[in-house]
Amino acid sequence: MKPIDFVQTRRPGLTTRFVTGYTVVLAVVAGLALTVDFAAKSGVAGDSIEIAAVSPTQLAPVAAAALGLAADGTGTFSGVVLFDGNPPTAELVVKKGDATKKDAAVCAAQDVPSEELVINKDNKGIANVFIYLDKAPAGAKFDKAEGKEVVFDQMGCRFLPHALVAQAGQKVMVKSGDPIGHNTHTSPLRNNPFNQVITANDRVGVDLKYVKAEKQPIEVKCDFHPWMKAYHLILDHPYMAVTDADGKFTIADLPPGKHEFKIWHEKKGYLERKYAVEVKPGETTDVKLSFDAAKFAG
Repeated sequence: MKPIDFVQTRRPGLTTRFVTGYTVVLAVVAGLALTVDFAAKSGVAGDSIEIAAVSPTQLAPVAAAALGLAADGTGTFSGVVLFDGNPPTAELVVKKGDATKKDAAVCAAQDVPSEELVINKDNKGIANVFIYLDKAPAGAKFDKAEGKEVVFDQMGCRFLPHALVAQAGQKVMVKSGDPIGHNTHTSPLRNNPFNQVITANDRVGVDLKYVKAEKQPIEVKCDFHPWMKAYHLILDHPYMAVTDADGKFTIADLPPGKHEFKIWHEKKGYLERKYAVEVKPGETTDVKLSFDAAKFAG
């Protein structure tokens, strides 16, 4: 490493003059331009680059990127939701070849397990758990999601995904990949119900409109095939997630500070109503949540 020959801070927030070498990383801390690291390139005497006069506001994104921080000062909340104990065996809601089921040629072409409680046998992660803030934090800045389409599909007489999150006003396109008709029927508390037949192999889709935020996930069902159920969480902000097949989740771009998250699962309802998390700027708060069988009983 070669020392910096010359860096001058004329006044807090403004840096100018020349340095010998080629790579210098600056961080802005409390309005001062500070040298964090320096690497000489060739050692050729007299080689120099000029650091133009810049303000802390201009330097912040560059410094944040160099240090692996979020440029806007936000943080991330992530983790995994686990089942504590021996996972129960999922019952079959449709057995392969069951001719008593409606549209059996399609719906009973294979076993269809219940999705009421889906647990990964390898890591005991619980899928389809909703984690969310009831309201956006004060001063939170985020983009509306009206232009981002979410697909809600029907294949093999199952809803895909089983648990879906979307913002109010965001386009949810209901599609079907089955060669039979389905009926998608929502039961919202604040929005108008959606109850419409989705024709066979409809890959264009029907627009399902949620214009208001809901207080908790709402049930979606198919009246033609009563075992088909799903859940939608509609909020007026993006601070929500649903756990994946491994029980993992991530909620990014959170304003720093203390937040209280709701944790909800269809089998129980609220697993936690006020799960407290402190988010720090540029950091990820990672947690491991564990719930035993008693929590899902009844």
